[in-house]
Amino acid sequence: MAKKSIPLHYLSNESGLGISLHRIDRMNRMNTPHMYAHRDDYGNFFFQEDGHARLMVDFREIELRGSGVFCIMPGQVHQPLETEGSYGWFLGVDMSLLDDHHRAVVDEYALHGFPIGLDPEQADLLTRSLHLLLGFYETPSQYGHSVLQSMLKTCLGIFTSLFEKEILQRTAQTRPSALTSQFRKLLSRHFKTVKSPSEYAGMLSITSSYLNEVVKETSGQPVSHWIQNEVIMEAKRLLYYTDLSIKEIAFGLGYEDHTYFSRLFRKVAGKSAGQFRGEFRSL
Repeated sequence: MAKKSIPLHYLSNESGLGISLHRIDRMNRMNTPHMYAHRDDYGNFFFQEDGHARLMVDFREIELRGSGVFCIMPGQVHQPLETEGSYGWFLGVDMSLLDDHHRAVVDEYALHGFPIGLDPEQADLLTRSLHLLLGFYETPSQYGHSVLQSMLKTCLGIFTSLFEKEILQRTAQTRPSALTSQFRKLLSRHFKTVKSPSEYAGMLSITSSYLNEVVKETSGQPVSHWIQNEVIMEAKRLLYYTDLSIKEIAFGLGYEDHTYFSRLFRKVAGKSAGQFRGEFRSL
């Protein structure tokens, strides 16, 4: 049967809590074929207490050794590649449950998407907090939803504080870098319908020349590069994980002229869309 979309997993909300929490048991080596790659409609917060894990997130391999945390945002295509003696925690969260500060930190973290190693004190605090949350999660009627939500906020606060600390160490939050972050967040939400640098500049209430200047200063590439890059990344996902035709993909990404889209893909990816599909599926 032809695949017309990338599998999308929804957060099980039978409890009405908007979260899913479980332990990841220690496992030996595990390989998962590409058919299990999928998106989620919720945020994934991973805490590996120890072990070795590799996963693919939007064609980028992420590796985590020892104790560390990592987050996958809604819409990102991901799949586990292998785990070796890995154990820890998985917390799935309806992103609407995050307050404004936590959501801003997670959005900023998603622009970089690096795993963060933890020291023993940090790991111990997160382990104890998640154990408490699990107790409330498994018996919500005993304590009430308000207690569980408070404990959830504590756990999310620990995750986001770890993300925020690492972000601050890696990036200097000057006005140009802040504007670049804002642009990248807008782009991730509107790339299918908004292709013009001037439209993004208008959303930020600045001129297109100034937006281009600051984005190029902080990222090394102009605005047009990032717009094209976002579009082509989604195209690669659809080429690899679905059987949609190139024409269908082009139309879904906002291009009525599929020949223009094909030229754009070749320009950005360095090969045709058909070559990309054939080469990656043969791996």
